[in-house]
Amino acid sequence: MKRIIGAALAAMLAVFMTGCGSTDGATKGDARKTAVYNQNEELNRPHWIGAQFSTGMNKNNYYWGGAVDEKGWFTSGEAKYADIKASTSAADLDGKSQIATHVKQDIVTTAKEVAANEGADGETQKDLDNFVGSVASVKISGIMRVDRWISSDGTVYVLMFVPESEIKKATPSDSPFAKKVMEKYLGKLDKESESAPVSE
Repeated sequence: MKRIIGAALAAMLAVFMTGCGSTDGATKGDARKTAVYNQNEELNRPHWIGAQFSTGMNKNNYYWGGAVDEKGWFTSGEAKYADIKASTSAADLDGKSQIATHVKQDIVTTAKEVAANEGADGETQKDLDNFVGSVASVKISGIMRVDRWISSDGTVYVLMFVPESEIKKATPSDSPFAKKVMEKYLGKLDKESESAPVSE
């Protein structure tokens, strides 16, 4: 009887230890594997379709395997018209609009962070309001198409890219507050290239 109980306890201990081992040593999944990424993989199409990402998040050609020398932002656009030429033009416009909107929103979010750190006085609020107003009217040039993919149903997907240098040129930096915002924003863009987050 003692042998049976001993064997049972040993078996239970082995199962417990195996469970602990598999949890501790489990491979962590990459947080970039979003629903969009997984859907693109299932449909056997480029991972960048429907995605927005910085250069850093493209580590090891994760989203896109092409060559871009500068840091910057990528966004995809899409359109479907009667012919490929019209669809490509419309997809380009869609991508340009999306990337400009995304960059502006990101910069405004950074400006609010800077203002919060500076303190909630009237002068800081005025600086923030002026900066946000300036960003709203910014026109970002230099957005380029770096890839295109056409689906079997004729939908054209394009990958657009805006270099960091174009963001710098377009965004106001005519005040100490604006300079702080852009320094922080561009610093965040650089840091994203250092490491990608992981999730279990």
